[in-house]
Amino acid sequence: MKLADGVYLIEGENAGRFPYCNCLLVDRLLIDSSCGIDRLKEVLDRFDSLVLTHTHPDHASGAWFAESRGKRVFTPHPNTRVEELARRFAPGIEDRWKDFAMNVAGLRDFSGTLYDESHDFSTENHEVVPVKTEGHTVDMHLFLIDGKILFSADIDLTSFGPWYGNPESDPERFKRSVEKLFSLDFDVIVPSHRPPVFGRDKIEGLLSEFLEHFDRREEEILELWRAGRAVDEIVEISPIYRGRKPGRRDILDYFERNMILKHLKNRGIEVE
Repeated sequence: MKLADGVYLIEGENAGRFPYCNCLLVDRLLIDSSCGIDRLKEVLDRFDSLVLTHTHPDHASGAWFAESRGKRVFTPHPNTRVEELARRFAPGIEDRWKDFAMNVAGLRDFSGTLYDESHDFSTENHEVVPVKTEGHTVDMHLFLIDGKILFSADIDLTSFGPWYGNPESDPERFKRSVEKLFSLDFDVIVPSHRPPVFGRDKIEGLLSEFLEHFDRREEEILELWRAGRAVDEIVEISPIYRGRKPGRRDILDYFERNMILKHLKNRGIEVE
């Protein structure tokens, strides 16, 4: 899909749904790489550099392939080996996470050049500005194209809502990152896991709905806790995933538990 001259949406397999994502091509720069290897092959001769918004498998799984074909890869975090990522994202269930990341998402070791928010990714025809957003991970960056098109990564505006299941994730910081977007003057948003959204009013409405998930989840979790439910019981009730855990339920239970604990901690409740 053409969004502007030289700016194209590369829709991920399965409409960009996890474990794939949508990518954005800006002249000869590709943003994110998990559209699926076949689709990555289709655009291989159209980009010279790849920049990752963050290093989750559903955004970075094609980085090894691009690197093996001579493309320069930029990463916002120094840990780019599968073993390192498993320890970072899923301590305690590393082997199960690695099995999923490699055999389902297609992640492999890669290297890459480290970047931060000060890096200039502008192309010959477009200004490309990284925007640091914490909370989902510590390393996620969005990308603002010419001040008007925002590639919003996992501020994805899906009905599921925000995800913050890694140990480093922080729902309060994530909330502030979403709120920051209201101050940016873009009129097209390109999320990772749903189609682009056009028009400021519609974008702000979806951002507001996305924000509502934080407080609604927290109130529901707190209500269950006050009713005497243990954390394992709350995980089984599944106030975040709503029981929709196809495939690797063990991994998704691990992430749901992390998110539940973060909400309880936010209310001053520490659980062993």
